[in-house]
Amino acid sequence: MTTAEYQDNEARLPNVNPARLNGRIDALDGNRLHGWIWDEARPDQAVTVRLYCDGRLAAETAADQSRIDLRRNGIGDGKHAFSMELDEALVAARNRLRVVGVSPETGAELELRLPAPDELAAEAAIAVPLARFFDKVEVLIALNRRGQLAQKELNEKLDRIAARLEENHALAEATKAEAESQSEIMRRIAELDVFQLRFDGTLRGFDERLQAIRKEARAPLRQVTVILGFLSALAAAMSFVTLAVTLWGG
Repeated sequence: MTTAEYQDNEARLPNVNPARLNGRIDALDGNRLHGWIWDEARPDQAVTVRLYCDGRLAAETAADQSRIDLRRNGIGDGKHAFSMELDEALVAARNRLRVVGVSPETGAELELRLPAPDELAAEAAIAVPLARFFDKVEVLIALNRRGQLAQKELNEKLDRIAARLEENHALAEATKAEAESQSEIMRRIAELDVFQLRFDGTLRGFDERLQAIRKEARAPLRQVTVILGFLSALAAAMSFVTLAVTLWGG
């Protein structure tokens, strides 16, 4: 069955999307054959490339190699290149060689023309160095992409470190405020101790005065009057102390 007959049969199938194969042979560099082919209707599918010599299958490969020039020229994602290593017998029989691309899903075929030696030599002089150049460009692009990812990761780490520093600073401020509060409490407790010592001295003075009054007071009525006066004075002193503590605590 010829290619035209196969495509006619394929067109009659209602649920099959016809293949749209497109490609070419770029160069024959020594004993290595370079080219590309893809199915525009199935850009994610690698086309099978077969090499025939005198009608017999001599080699087969998949057009799944990546080339940056293909991607830049709109040939899918650029992963449609192929390369074949030819032995000396095949190179010597180049006039009897036939290269065919086959769609693995539909079976549609496209024969890729093998240019004349002088034409291939001229194209190889440009295509091969250019392909190597694009390979290096591809590597540089990949390195640049990894550098961008590394820089993004570094920025995220720096942001996390800055957030932790802010948290530590807030914790330090809270600790400082708590220390100042504790210092103020200790200061007030010390003042209260001093006030208590003074008040104890005052009470001792009142007690001594009471003892003296008792000795001096001979009459019972006079003694009771003196004691009541002393108790009144003591109550006034306690009221004063309570007022002082209230005002100090506020």
